Amino acid sequence: MFDYIIIGAGMGGLSAGNFLTKYNKKVLILEKHNIPGGLITSFKRKGTQFNLGIESLYELKEGQTIPQFLKFWGATIKAQKNTGDICCFIDGERYSFRHDKLKDDFIDAFPNNKDDVNLIFDINERMYIEMNSGTEAPKTPYEMNLLEFMKFGITNYIKKPTFMKYGMKDACVVLDKLTQNPVLRSAIYSKGIFPMVYMAYAYRFNVVGKDYYPIGGMQAIPDASVKCFTENGETIKLNTEVSEILMENSKVIGVKIKNGDCYYANTVISNASPHFTYDLLPDSLLQKRKMKKKIKTKEIFPPICALFMCIKSDYDFGNTGCFSFLSTTNYKDSYKNFTPENSPIEMIVYPQNPSDVNKAVVALLPIPYEYHNYWETGAKRERGEAYYKLKNEVMNTVISRLDSSLGNGFKDSLLLSELSTPITFERYTYSKSGSFMGWAIDSKNYGKFLKQKTDVRNLYLCGQWVFPGFGVAGVMASGYYLAKDLLKLDGINLERDYKNYFMLGL
Repeated sequence: MFDYIIIGAGMGGLSAGNFLTKYNKKVLILEKHNIPGGLITSFKRKGTQFNLGIESLYELKEGQTIPQFLKFWGATIKAQKNTGDICCFIDGERYSFRHDKLKDDFIDAFPNNKDDVNLIFDINERMYIEMNSGTEAPKTPYEMNLLEFMKFGITNYIKKPTFMKYGMKDACVVLDKLTQNPVLRSAIYSKGIFPMVYMAYAYRFNVVGKDYYPIGGMQAIPDASVKCFTENGETIKLNTEVSEILMENSKVIGVKIKNGDCYYANTVISNASPHFTYDLLPDSLLQKRKMKKKIKTKEIFPPICALFMCIKSDYDFGNTGCFSFLSTTNYKDSYKNFTPENSPIEMIVYPQNPSDVNKAVVALLPIPYEYHNYWETGAKRERGEAYYKLKNEVMNTVISRLDSSLGNGFKDSLLLSELSTPITFERYTYSKSGSFMGWAIDSKNYGKFLKQKTDVRNLYLCGQWVFPGFGVAGVMASGYYLAKDLLKLDGINLERDYKNYFMLGL
């Protein structure tokens, strides 16, 4: 018998678990994969460590969310500054931008659009300052009454004018207004390659050269979180897939796993997407049909196709940490029409760990989940010969595209390549359709997160599908907000304790 059972050892589940165990709650975390961490797990091939595709994190800076959470739990990790430069291939032409001379290099690359460059960088900087103004954590939308919500909106319009004017509009719409040069538009879009509101691009450009990479790879973050959790005496079970959420008298009482074992708790928290979570509920449950209907029409963030490449250590990428390959129309193209031949590509060259034999490089492409009859898996998502054949064809197409731009013996330096499709991401992370960041974050969908408390008694959600949403820091914050609400039921004020811990050194 546990106080809480958490489905999934992604960073939302690990965060909620650590905050709850801090107050002596008995917590069990069940993870279907053999590694904790969800979308920030790492793995090794040919003596080289790979991450799933996150380049670096600004929130790893001292005083930011991730190290503060870890410190509160009793852990620390080391990180190094990301000083990699940016290189874009736009319609085959190469454009390079140094991480510490971004604006200067943009002006050099687009001398006839100097005013546009200055305007874009000014807007991005002002928006970034406005986004980070204030020290208080935002109150969750579902906690606000009507007056508070209206005050929140008015305050944003007054104190965050640039953010409100540009930040919540689709990037393609804003870019069309800021410059008529399609290549300049594409260079700005290259830091995202997804349909997103413009604030995402302003943020990504403003943290270039200011963000951090964990020493030991992204896996260092979940590993430190698991260490805290288990040192507090709590249990995490890997290779343990939940097959059913157990109910009695219309309330959740525990879970059943695939081997038939059952675990019981007063409360169940799911870090999986709501789509998979709701499928674990009994079909006879009326709330299940209501909740599934509520999310049926909600759009999700584009899925990811990731090509993991092991490159000979002597291949020279220079100081470039992030490459992009795209056309001048990609910034406004629908990702649903992307194929291996026309999809934009973002390629990350990761810092070499001391133990790495070769270089780890990951190319990301937003190719649809539905591509080629769900990647030749059909309605039942069954992976067979046709699936693996298609994967191989896509991989070869992408490698050829990279080689034609990079040259310099790139293809000859390739020691190993593995492709993960949206089907792969869905299978390992239970993120619906292989979504990389939960719900869609274009202007029509951004901010429409689910409440953490579901319509089913004693069942809660955390992770990228609930407030405050996507990103490692956002997902970890979802665990904080949920734990805060749950602990409040026992008269515990986590918000006060957390604030005092850092402000008063208690």
